This record gives sequence, structure tokens and C-alpha cells, in this order.
Amino acid sequence: MASISLKLDRRRATARGLYPIQFLLSSKGKVTTIGTGVNIRPEHWNGEINKAVLPKCPNARAINESIESLFFKYTNTLRNLENDGKLVGKSVTEIKKLLVEVRSGSSKESLTDYFSRYAESRRTEKSREVYRYTLKTIRAFDNEEVPFEKVNVIWLKAFDAHLEKQGVGINTRAIHFRNLRAVFNSAINEDLIGLEYYPFRKFKIASSRKDKEALTEEQLQRLIAYDTPYPFRRTARDLFLLSFYMCGMNLVDLYHLDRLREGRAHFVRTKTSGKNINPVSILVQPEAAEIIARYAGAEHVLRFIEERATYDTFIHQVQRALRHIAKELGIEGLTFYWARYTWATLADKLGISEKEISKGLGHVDTSIAGKFYISYDWTKVDRANRTVLDYIKSLQTV
Repeated sequence: MASISLKLDRRRATARGLYPIQFLLSSKGKVTTIGTGVNIRPEHWNGEINKAVLPKCPNARAINESIESLFFKYTNTLRNLENDGKLVGKSVTEIKKLLVEVRSGSSKESLTDYFSRYAESRRTEKSREVYRYTLKTIRAFDNEEVPFEKVNVIWLKAFDAHLEKQGVGINTRAIHFRNLRAVFNSAINEDLIGLEYYPFRKFKIASSRKDKEALTEEQLQRLIAYDTPYPFRRTARDLFLLSFYMCGMNLVDLYHLDRLREGRAHFVRTKTSGKNINPVSILVQPEAAEIIARYAGAEHVLRFIEERATYDTFIHQVQRALRHIAKELGIEGLTFYWARYTWATLADKLGISEKEISKGLGHVDTSIAGKFYISYDWTKVDRANRTVLDYIKSLQTV
């Protein structure tokens, strides 16, 4: 008799220290796994079918409901296959295939149902909201429950035309299509659908380049000199400058940075953590070290992750403080991401090569040589960053 259970695969963590929850399918002493698409921190694992994760896990209720629903679908399918004699002589791999085939049949989860489940499994509330909005947009275009096989190139082009007619901009449309593509990739990885249903091979996701916002040299000097009686505004200013001093390091990566080694920050960007890349390695310059010392944590480089309930709460507070600073300094539209644009803009102005700017920003190297064969010399980025910071320092002494 085949059986199915739940496990947390602790063999290999993601770059963010998360582990996948899997179903364990057993038959005649052989075992295989079926993915759930959910990754969690080990301390959030509970292991019960109806309560796979503890309440303290982000989005715990949705995760538990999703996994419990999947478990009963699989167990009911196994029971029906057993009663019909369809498991006789089958290997565990063949049984897994039968489960997937049954689920991919007339009773399979529709794209819209799976999209909803996928949205609720995202790590942050902001990400969940983005996927929910895409799903709402899909349902406004196609009122029916949309099966995976319905979404082909013709459907995608019709959806794009519908959005354009509604006045949706090209970059917003690109977000919807990237979200939809992520859902298809996840469904394929979970063995819910086959590769033959993937519709994006012949559909190009178009987007236009936005005008990047960066501080002028004069605005950056005013921000460095900025003072305020409000403590968290000072903190927001310091974090913005810390990002700038660390080659435009994203706030989410600063927030989660767990340690420094030999005066360097080694990390994989959260944005690219699912891709096959080498970690970024940024030398902590004296300007950055001063700020880090001011906000040092017990177990992390910065203490904020140890004090705030969630990263979403933290970034909301930082962005709100920056809006106040922007109003005081007369810098319209200032956001935390401007630190990144400002560093890259100044580096380009100072003649630093695009390669070093790209590496400093943590961009993915798409070349085969860059991915697998070249061990990058990060001292090149160290020198580039020092050039930028020395230039800013020279302006302050004029």
C-alpha cells in the first residue's frame, strides 16, 4: 500500500535560509518526493498535516490550509487508485506519475485556483498583494475559471491587448506577465502540469526603460549634512547613506545581513536568490563601518531584524521617514532606491566600467563564462567604490 506523509527537506537551504516542505510518497520500501512550492524557516516547522507550520510563520493560515488540502487530494487519489487495482506492480515513480496525471486531469487545479494558492504562499505581504492584483486582472479579462491549457500565445496576446485598451502601461503589463510566468514555472516544478503547457517560449514580455532617479551631487551633500531631532529620520538617512556606501545595496539585503567576514559583506541578493549565481562581496568602507557600528545587532550586522516584527513594517517606516526628509530638503519623489541609482550614476560619470558597476550592483552575470568559469576579482569593485566615495568627500571639502 502506498502512503504519503509530510516532511521538511533540511538537506539544502535557499540563500535566505529557507527549506522546502515536501510530500513523501512511499511504496514497497521506495520513496520519492512531491513538492508543495512552500519554503519556510526551520523554526517555523510543526509537521502536522493540518498544522504544517507554527502560527508565528508568515502567512501560516494560508500555508496550512493549502498543504492540508493537497494532502487530502493525494490521499484520496491513492485510495481510489488502490481500490481500482491500478497500483498493482507500480513503482513509486510510476505511482507519483499517476498522482500527477490524475491531478492534471478533469479534476485538476485550475490556473486561477493555483494562482491564488501561489499568491498566498509568497513571503511578504507586498509580494502577495502584487500577485493578488494580477489574479484580479486575469479574472476581469476572463470571467471563467481558467485552466492552464487555455493560456497559450493567442490568450496572452489577447490579454495584453485587453490591458492596453484599458490604459494599462507597458511596464505594469510586464509585471502581470512576469507574475503569470512565475506561476507557470512553479506549477511545472510541482509536477502539476507538463512543459508542453508552458506558453512563454513564443511570447516576449515587453517593457520600457524607466527614467532612473538619482540625487544630484548637491542634493547628496545636503543629505549627508542633514540633521533632525527625530531619531528615526536620522536612522532612515543613515541607512540611505549606508546603501550608497555599499554600492547601492538593497535595504532588504542590509536588513537580513547576518555577518561580516574579514571586513566584507558576503550575500546573495534577495531579488536574484533563486538563480544560479555567486554571492556578492562588498568591502565595508570606513564610511559604511561607522554607520554599521551605530546600529550593530547581536546576531545580525544591523539590529533592526531583531527589533521589528517584519521587514514590510520596517521598510514602510523607512520610506515614510524618507518622505519627510525629502519634503524638508526639497527633493521630490525621494525613495530608498535612489541610493542605488545615485551610486551607479556617479560611478558611470567617473569612468568606472559598466562591468564593475554591474558587479557592484549585484546584477546576474548571464554569460556562461561569468557564471561557471571566471572567479571574479572583487577588489575591482572595492577600487571603484572607493573612487566614488573619495569623489563625494572631495566635494565636501571644497
